[in-house]
Amino acid sequence: MTPPPPGEATARTADAAPIVLPAAHRHQRWSKAYASERIREALAIESNASQAFDVAAAARVYRTTGWLYKHWFRTECHGIENLPPGRVMLVANHGSHALAFDGASILTACLFEAEPPRIVRPMADHRLMELPMLGTSARRIGAVDGRPTSCINLLRDGATVLTFPEGSRAHQRSFRDRYKLAPFGSGFARVALLARTPIVPVAVVGAEEEAPLLANPRWLRKLVGTHSAPITPTLVFPLPAKHRLWFGDPIHLTGPITSGTVGTGVRLVREALAKLLADGLAAREHIFW
Repeated sequence: MTPPPPGEATARTADAAPIVLPAAHRHQRWSKAYASERIREALAIESNASQAFDVAAAARVYRTTGWLYKHWFRTECHGIENLPPGRVMLVANHGSHALAFDGASILTACLFEAEPPRIVRPMADHRLMELPMLGTSARRIGAVDGRPTSCINLLRDGATVLTFPEGSRAHQRSFRDRYKLAPFGSGFARVALLARTPIVPVAVVGAEEEAPLLANPRWLRKLVGTHSAPITPTLVFPLPAKHRLWFGDPIHLTGPITSGTVGTGVRLVREALAKLLADGLAAREHIFW
């Protein structure tokens, strides 16, 4: 597909049916051995991805996220065939408050549902990466410190990266304002332009209801040393709200790296993601099924 003119892009809501594997393969898809196989296949696509990547540790984590994906959130995946070959940046709304279960669903979908499989590298806050348990688990599935240089290097190696441009602002959103996108940061658009990388918007429907936000107090954020410390009715344990993932069409940003081009890119991606969310919410019949 020919890229659009500088600063312009196109996007549409994916309307494809969820991916369904043949019955003979469904029983093994969530096993550690199968996860290891898919991880190795995904790493072979990236030029330097195998460096410092523990396949066995990642497979153990994906076995857990796979169980949550299949049995707890009963995730539906739409439009994942829209992922273009080669490097790509996924831009998603951030709805999970307690833990990043929305990100885990996206990572799991890209490993088990995409063809070829993708190892998604989440851009994580450096404070999260320093936490003993969460930081360790995040690194095992490929998360990296979300600095621009780290993201650019990964993309130039052919990686798939995931970013939530709402950042910590998403954790200030009240339950009554769920799925109303907070303002986006502009860093992701600048990185996409620098690395000449297509952007695929990903709408996650269901994450806002898994752990409704009660409060995100400043004193608790200072105590734990993170940008957000949300208090929810279920603490860190999510309700079994059904997750629905909607992958949109690739958006190509081109042109000189100026504030105008970057601003146009941010607007285009935000509008595309907002439409995916609106269409996904309209198609949902119930929160839990």
